[in-house]
Amino acid sequence: MRKEYQKLHFFPVECYEFHCDKFLLDNSLGLIKDLEFKSFNGEAGVMTTSDIQKKESLSPLMSWFQECVDTVHFDNGLNCDRLLINKAWANRSLAKTGHRHDAHRHPMSYYSGIFYLTQGAPTVFLDPLWQRDWSSFYIDGVATENNGVLFYHGGPGGLILFPSWMVHASAENIDDVDRYSIAFNTFPTGDVNLGGWGM
Repeated sequence: MRKEYQKLHFFPVECYEFHCDKFLLDNSLGLIKDLEFKSFNGEAGVMTTSDIQKKESLSPLMSWFQECVDTVHFDNGLNCDRLLINKAWANRSLAKTGHRHDAHRHPMSYYSGIFYLTQGAPTVFLDPLWQRDWSSFYIDGVATENNGVLFYHGGPGGLILFPSWMVHASAENIDDVDRYSIAFNTFPTGDVNLGGWGM
Protein backbone atom coordinates (compact mmCIF):
# COMPACT_ATOMS: atom_id res chain seq x y z
CA MET A 1 0.00 0.00 0.00
CA ARG A 2 1.38 3.38 -1.01
CA LYS A 3 2.34 5.79 1.81
CA GLU A 4 2.43 9.58 1.67
CA TYR A 5 5.75 11.24 2.35
CA GLN A 6 7.64 14.49 2.13
CA LYS A 7 10.99 14.84 0.38
CA LEU A 8 13.69 16.42 2.49
CA HIS A 9 16.96 17.69 1.07
CA PHE A 10 19.89 17.32 3.44
CA PHE A 11 23.00 19.04 1.98
CA PRO A 12 21.08 18.35 -0.54
CA VAL A 13 20.91 14.53 -0.33
CA GLU A 14 17.32 13.43 -0.95
CA CYS A 15 15.70 11.85 2.10
CA TYR A 16 12.08 10.86 2.81
CA GLU A 17 9.89 11.65 5.81
CA PHE A 18 6.82 9.58 6.76
CA HIS A 19 4.43 9.71 9.74
CA CYS A 20 2.40 6.85 11.20
CA ASP A 21 -0.92 7.07 13.02
CA LYS A 22 -1.13 7.49 16.80
CA PHE A 23 -2.55 4.03 17.46
CA LEU A 24 0.38 2.29 15.78
CA LEU A 25 2.83 4.58 17.56
CA ASP A 26 1.36 4.11 21.04
CA ASN A 27 1.05 0.34 20.67
CA SER A 28 4.62 0.02 19.35
CA LEU A 29 6.12 2.19 22.09
CA GLY A 30 4.63 -0.03 24.79
CA LEU A 31 6.04 -3.14 23.11
CA ILE A 32 9.48 -1.59 22.65
CA LYS A 33 9.71 -0.53 26.29
CA ASP A 34 9.21 -4.17 27.33
CA LEU A 35 12.22 -5.40 25.33
CA GLU A 36 15.61 -6.22 26.81
CA PHE A 37 18.20 -3.52 26.13
CA LYS A 38 21.97 -3.99 26.32
CA SER A 39 24.93 -1.64 26.03
CA PHE A 40 26.92 -2.08 22.82
CA ASN A 41 28.26 1.46 22.57
CA GLY A 42 30.68 1.77 25.46
CA GLU A 43 30.83 5.18 27.06
CA ALA A 44 28.22 6.64 24.70
CA GLY A 45 25.62 4.91 26.86
CA VAL A 46 22.85 4.17 24.34
CA MET A 47 21.18 0.81 25.01
CA THR A 48 20.02 -1.27 22.04
CA THR A 49 18.14 -4.45 21.16
CA SER A 50 18.72 -6.79 18.23
CA ASP A 51 16.70 -8.30 15.35
CA ILE A 52 13.31 -6.90 16.33
CA GLN A 53 12.13 -7.35 12.73
CA LYS A 54 11.59 -11.01 13.68
CA LYS A 55 9.17 -10.31 16.54
CA GLU A 56 5.57 -11.21 15.72
CA SER A 57 4.23 -8.58 18.12
CA LEU A 58 5.95 -5.85 16.08
CA SER A 59 4.78 -7.10 12.66
CA PRO A 60 2.23 -4.25 12.19
CA LEU A 61 4.99 -1.68 12.65
CA MET A 62 7.47 -3.61 10.48
CA SER A 63 4.82 -3.92 7.77
CA TRP A 64 4.31 -0.15 7.84
CA PHE A 65 8.09 0.38 7.59
CA GLN A 66 8.21 -1.96 4.60
CA GLU A 67 5.32 -0.16 2.88
CA CYS A 68 7.21 3.12 3.27
CA VAL A 69 10.34 1.55 1.78
CA ASP A 70 8.29 0.02 -1.05
CA THR A 71 6.85 3.45 -1.86
CA VAL A 72 10.31 5.03 -2.17
CA HIS A 73 11.56 2.02 -4.16
CA PHE A 74 8.70 2.35 -6.65
CA ASP A 75 8.84 6.14 -6.95
CA ASN A 76 12.57 6.07 -7.69
CA GLY A 77 12.44 3.13 -10.09
CA LEU A 78 15.25 1.33 -8.29
CA ASN A 79 16.82 -1.46 -10.32
CA CYS A 80 15.80 -4.44 -8.19
CA ASP A 81 12.61 -6.32 -7.40
CA ARG A 82 12.43 -4.97 -3.85
CA LEU A 83 14.33 -3.32 -1.05
CA LEU A 84 13.68 -5.57 1.92
CA ILE A 85 14.12 -4.63 5.56
CA ASN A 86 16.64 -7.18 6.76
CA LYS A 87 17.75 -5.77 10.13
CA ALA A 88 16.00 -3.63 12.76
CA TRP A 89 16.83 -2.68 16.32
CA ALA A 90 15.58 -0.31 19.02
CA ASN A 91 17.61 2.36 20.82
CA ARG A 92 17.09 3.85 24.28
CA SER A 93 18.78 6.91 25.81
CA LEU A 94 17.63 7.69 29.33
CA ALA A 95 16.59 11.22 30.26
CA LYS A 96 19.29 13.72 31.30
CA THR A 97 22.10 11.16 30.96
CA GLY A 98 23.92 12.75 28.04
CA HIS A 99 23.88 9.37 26.31
CA ARG A 100 24.40 9.53 22.57
CA HIS A 101 25.33 7.58 19.45
CA ASP A 102 28.72 8.48 18.00
CA ALA A 103 29.01 9.28 14.28
CA HIS A 104 28.62 6.19 12.11
CA ARG A 105 27.08 4.84 8.92
CA HIS A 106 25.33 1.57 8.07
CA PRO A 107 27.40 -0.80 5.90
CA MET A 108 25.81 -3.36 3.56
CA SER A 109 22.56 -1.41 3.30
CA TYR A 110 20.96 0.77 0.61
CA TYR A 111 18.50 2.90 2.57
CA SER A 112 18.37 3.11 6.35
CA GLY A 113 15.53 4.33 8.51
CA ILE A 114 15.15 5.98 11.90
CA PHE A 115 11.72 5.90 13.53
CA TYR A 116 11.13 8.20 16.48
CA LEU A 117 8.93 6.74 19.20
CA THR A 118 9.34 9.70 21.57
CA GLN A 119 10.74 13.19 21.74
CA GLY A 120 14.37 13.58 22.77
CA ALA A 121 17.75 14.37 21.32
CA PRO A 122 17.87 14.92 17.55
CA THR A 123 19.74 12.91 14.96
CA VAL A 124 22.83 14.70 13.67
CA PHE A 125 23.60 14.28 9.95
CA LEU A 126 27.07 15.24 8.69
CA ASP A 127 27.48 16.99 5.35
CA PRO A 128 29.05 14.42 2.98
CA LEU A 129 30.66 17.24 1.03
CA TRP A 130 32.85 18.58 3.83
CA GLN A 131 34.77 20.82 1.39
CA ARG A 132 31.62 22.92 0.97
CA ASP A 133 31.88 24.00 4.59
CA TRP A 134 35.65 24.25 4.93
CA SER A 135 35.95 26.29 1.74
CA SER A 136 33.50 28.97 2.89
CA PHE A 137 34.49 32.41 4.14
CA TYR A 138 35.09 32.59 7.89
CA ILE A 139 36.11 35.72 9.76
CA ASP A 140 38.21 33.86 12.32
CA GLY A 141 39.19 30.85 10.21
CA VAL A 142 38.13 28.40 12.92
CA ALA A 143 35.53 25.71 12.27
CA THR A 144 33.15 24.90 15.11
CA GLU A 145 31.59 21.55 15.93
CA ASN A 146 28.28 22.69 14.40
CA ASN A 147 29.70 23.45 10.97
CA GLY A 148 28.54 21.07 8.24
CA VAL A 149 25.92 19.30 10.36
CA LEU A 150 22.12 19.16 10.31
CA PHE A 151 19.96 18.41 13.35
CA TYR A 152 16.76 16.46 12.67
CA HIS A 153 13.99 14.90 14.73
CA GLY A 154 10.82 13.61 13.08
CA GLY A 155 8.74 13.81 16.26
CA PRO A 156 6.88 10.84 17.77
CA GLY A 157 5.65 8.70 14.88
CA GLY A 158 8.09 10.21 12.39
CA LEU A 159 10.22 8.05 10.10
CA ILE A 160 13.19 9.30 8.08
CA LEU A 161 14.61 7.20 5.21
CA PHE A 162 18.10 8.16 4.06
CA PRO A 163 20.96 6.64 2.04
CA SER A 164 22.88 4.31 4.33
CA TRP A 165 26.23 5.88 3.47
CA MET A 166 25.27 9.13 5.20
CA VAL A 167 27.29 9.63 8.38
CA HIS A 168 25.02 10.39 11.33
CA ALA A 169 24.92 10.37 15.11
CA SER A 170 22.51 11.21 17.90
CA ALA A 171 23.01 14.27 20.06
CA GLU A 172 23.43 13.90 23.81
CA ASN A 173 20.11 13.28 25.55
CA ILE A 174 19.91 16.08 28.09
CA ASP A 175 16.11 16.35 27.84
CA ASP A 176 13.56 15.34 30.48
CA VAL A 177 12.30 12.40 28.39
CA ASP A 178 13.67 8.92 27.75
CA ARG A 179 14.49 8.80 24.05
CA TYR A 180 13.25 5.71 22.20
CA SER A 181 13.85 5.11 18.51
CA ILE A 182 14.06 2.25 16.02
CA ALA A 183 16.65 1.96 13.26
CA PHE A 184 16.62 -0.43 10.31
CA ASN A 185 18.53 -1.33 7.17
CA THR A 186 17.38 -2.48 3.73
CA PHE A 187 18.97 -4.65 1.06
CA PRO A 188 18.09 -5.25 -2.63
CA THR A 189 16.39 -8.59 -3.28
CA GLY A 190 15.05 -10.56 -6.23
CA ASP A 191 16.21 -9.66 -9.72
CA VAL A 192 18.91 -7.04 -9.13
CA ASN A 193 20.47 -4.96 -11.92
CA LEU A 194 17.77 -5.68 -14.47
CA GLY A 195 19.55 -3.83 -17.27
CA GLY A 196 21.74 -4.98 -20.10
CA TRP A 197 20.95 -5.45 -23.76
CA GLY A 198 17.54 -6.94 -23.17
CA MET A 199 16.11 -4.07 -21.15
